[in-house]
Amino acid sequence: ALKRLREAANSNDLDTVQQLLEDGTDPCAADDKGRTALHFASCNGNDHIVQLLLDHGADPNQRDGLGNTPLHLAACTNHVPVITTLLRGGARVDALDRAGRTPLHLAKSKLNILQEGLSHSLEAVRLEVKQIIQMLREYLERLGRHEQKEQLDDLCSRLQMTSTKEQVGSV
Repeated sequence: ALKRLREAANSNDLDTVQQLLEDGTDPCAADDKGRTALHFASCNGNDHIVQLLLDHGADPNQRDGLGNTPLHLAACTNHVPVITTLLRGGARVDALDRAGRTPLHLAKSKLNILQEGLSHSLEAVRLEVKQIIQMLREYLERLGRHEQKEQLDDLCSRLQMTSTKEQVGSV
C-alpha cells in the first residue's frame, strides 16, 4: 500500500490516493531515495493531491535523499499553486538541500534559464515570470517582508506593460 500511494501520487490518481489515505496508509512513507507521495505530487504539480496528503498528515518538510523538500521540487518545476499550498501547509521556505539551496534559489535559477532561452514566445515568458513573481509573493508574505512584497507588485505592474522579450528581460 505504501508503494501504491507513491505510485498513485506520481500518476495523478486522486481517487486511489484518497482511498489509500482513508484506509490508513502512512502519507510520510518514503521509497529508498527518501521520496514520499508528497514529493511526487509536488513535482508533478498536482495541487489537489498535495492538499489531500497534507490534510492526512504528510510532512511538508520531509527531505528526500538529496535533501529536497516537496517545496524544493515544486519551486524547481514552477508549480505555483502547489507552492502556495505547501507554504500554507507549513513548508519551511528556508530549508536547504544538500547543495545549500533554498526553494527560492531554485526558482531564481529557473528565471535565469527563462531569460536566456530565446525559443519561448513573449506570452510564455511573461506568464512564467508572473508565476514566479506570485511564488515570491507567497514566500515574502510567509517571511513577513511586506515592503519587498510591494516591490514585487510594482515589478508585476511593469511586466504587464512589456511588449518584447527584451523588455521582459529588463524588467
